[in-house]
Amino acid sequence: MKTLLQYFTKPWVPVPLKFWHILALLCISWLAMPYVFNTLQLAAGFVDLSIVHVVLLSFCCWLLAVAAAYHLLRYLLLRMGLPTIHQLITHFKLLNLWEQYLIYLACYALLLCSAIGALIAIC
Repeated sequence: MKTLLQYFTKPWVPVPLKFWHILALLCISWLAMPYVFNTLQLAAGFVDLSIVHVVLLSFCCWLLAVAAAYHLLRYLLLRMGLPTIHQLITHFKLLNLWEQYLIYLACYALLLCSAIGALIAIC
């Protein structure tokens, strides 16, 4: 009820897109996909209509795996007495520009490889 009242008082305030919003949209689109394909009758251009379902399912699994890894990292940092993620980020900003770039590149490569691995595992 509080959310509805906030929406009616400020209806045009943008809401930040979060992980659970993306996952909910993917699940809804995964469930609605057969109805959309049946109403548009797109069977002529596709080899197999279930490929879209498989890709969406693998993306949902990948998002869940990334979120689980993030929460596990936060839990382990907390339990082991290591610095929090915010302290690690402030230390990261103290690095040289080329070191930050290499870390960004390595993280991108790991995320890309994990997404491809999730797609391969589901397909």
